[in-house]
Amino acid sequence: MADIADIVRCPSSHKALTLDRNAGKFVAQNGTVYSFADDIGCFLAPVEANDGNRSTRTFYDEGGWATDADGLYEDTKRFVDTRPTSLRFTRACMTRLQKYFNKGGQYLLDAGSGPIAHKELLGYGDKFDKRVCLDLSVPALREARRKLGDRGIYLQGDLTNLPIQSNVIDAVMSYHVIYQLPPELQAAAFRELWRVLKPGGVAVIVYWWANPTLPWRLQRVARAMLGEQKLPSNGAIEASAASVPDHNPLSREWFKSQDWPFPYKLDTYRVVPNSFLRSSIPDDWRGAAFLGLLMTFQRLAPGYCGKHGLMPAIVVRKGHPSEPSRYTEAAARHR
Repeated sequence: MADIADIVRCPSSHKALTLDRNAGKFVAQNGTVYSFADDIGCFLAPVEANDGNRSTRTFYDEGGWATDADGLYEDTKRFVDTRPTSLRFTRACMTRLQKYFNKGGQYLLDAGSGPIAHKELLGYGDKFDKRVCLDLSVPALREARRKLGDRGIYLQGDLTNLPIQSNVIDAVMSYHVIYQLPPELQAAAFRELWRVLKPGGVAVIVYWWANPTLPWRLQRVARAMLGEQKLPSNGAIEASAASVPDHNPLSREWFKSQDWPFPYKLDTYRVVPNSFLRSSIPDDWRGAAFLGLLMTFQRLAPGYCGKHGLMPAIVVRKGHPSEPSRYTEAAARHR
């Protein structure tokens, strides 16, 4: 039976860990101890002043995953357009990517899982024995555990130094996470997700390009078709910078310039941001018709939308050991 002790490793020594469930701790060969409480393995130190993820960790630990009377998370209220027309479109974007996880397997790594905030994302794990939820926030992991129970494995850890053994994960999903890291750490996060994949595994990473060309063009189209919209802004987003997670998107040119050890292709998650939906899409049949056309565009031209839209789905593959040269060449062709 799959168990947390089968896949974890010490973040410092990269050696296997021994789990003492009665004492609530992992023990490394060098004597380092990590907490294991409420079924959560904790591999991060408390937030410090020089922590590069301090703003993000503080936001999510101190209320980002709190819910209101309607069950909406604070993060969702701030950053997602929850009006019915826009929300249907966003949910369809999530559901479209499930095709990459239909093969199933033993382990799905949900890297930056949060509390698994959307029911559409829960479906990604249906064909896997275990969903490995990794996040910076213990409150988020407790909420994920409430939803998954013993179908989940819960790790508080660093995306740039995963407490997971190499070559043990069948598939990876990472949804709106890596661009929250400091820019200098993002390449390491991509490489870590590839490291833990089994040969033949796939990772789908929803990212955010800096300065894409397609959203502003679509803004002009929306204004021509739908007219100027005078919709109320989401005042919650206009809170102080200290109360929101970091947002450090890098360009497609940066991504192409990296010497990746993996092949990849660009699909799309969504070509426009929630601010576009709030400012340009009316919550009526006209908005639904426009977003229907936009979804058709994304389905017919996923590669183009992944290159020039705002939110690509970067699909990473891990080759079998007998195929290293072919995969290196495939990666090179994308530069």
